[in-house]
Amino acid sequence: MQDKKEQSKFENFLIRFKALIESYQTITPEPEEQPKQQVTKQKKQKRQKDPLAPKMPKSAFIFYFQDKREKFQQQYPNLQFQEITKLIANEWKDLPKEIQQSYHDKAFNDRSRYSQESQLYCTQTGKKFNGKSLTKTNKQSAKNEKIQQKVDQDEENDSFGADIGQE
Repeated sequence: MQDKKEQSKFENFLIRFKALIESYQTITPEPEEQPKQQVTKQKKQKRQKDPLAPKMPKSAFIFYFQDKREKFQQQYPNLQFQEITKLIANEWKDLPKEIQQSYHDKAFNDRSRYSQESQLYCTQTGKKFNGKSLTKTNKQSAKNEKIQQKVDQDEENDSFGADIGQE
């Protein structure tokens, strides 16, 4: 007897649960497909470069690349620019250090040219370059100057440097 009661309670529960599910399904209709709103991003305007500003220095690889590009383009006319660049880069990696050094010397000369031109530009226009446009040599020399100033200050304040025997 108890089994029939429990079974009828369970059946009643199932009937009510089914009705509840159907009521929720009828209340919320299927969402209509709406076209997605296109989000348009505003393009950043490029900061215009000063035409009088000195050009950035070239790296050693760029000097090598400029020397070899035409030869590779003639040798492989069907290859695209990126593929030619990969070939030249692989050749640069396999190049002996002595030959690479000549290109590094050219790059060093170009960096010194850039630092001179940038100093001249700063004095003529009164504009200062931000930290990104400073070359590595300029950054390194500024860092070395700060270290040297700190060492000089430490030597001046050093009490251990005095002669102990003299009064």
